[in-house]
Amino acid sequence: MRERGFGRVIFIVSNTFWKPPGVHMLAYVASKGALIGMAHTLAVGLGGDGIAVTSVAPGLTRTPASVVVPAEEFADTEAHQALPRSLTPDDTAAVVAMLAGDDAAALTGQTLVADGGLVLG
Repeated sequence: MRERGFGRVIFIVSNTFWKPPGVHMLAYVASKGALIGMAHTLAVGLGGDGIAVTSVAPGLTRTPASVVVPAEEFADTEAHQALPRSLTPDDTAAVVAMLAGDDAAALTGQTLVADGGLVLG
């Protein structure tokens, strides 16, 4: 990336950093916060080489792995989103694709929260 003078580093984090579900998720939330901190630090350190570093923080997303999440938790989460609908992997993929392309030329060090508006601000 440095040799080309262009690159994109995109971390997938979680909206739980801003709205922690409880102490039982401490390690998970801490790991996502660490990645956000890494993105900030790397954005400053690599920007001069044309490398942008960003993060995407999806909300509760329906995936094959999320079958362990109770249906009530999905329903409650969706009811509190500004856009009350199920999130899909495509929602996150679309944000990642945008960040990887030229349309995000001025973005670095940012975390985009793709959670249907559950965490605002």
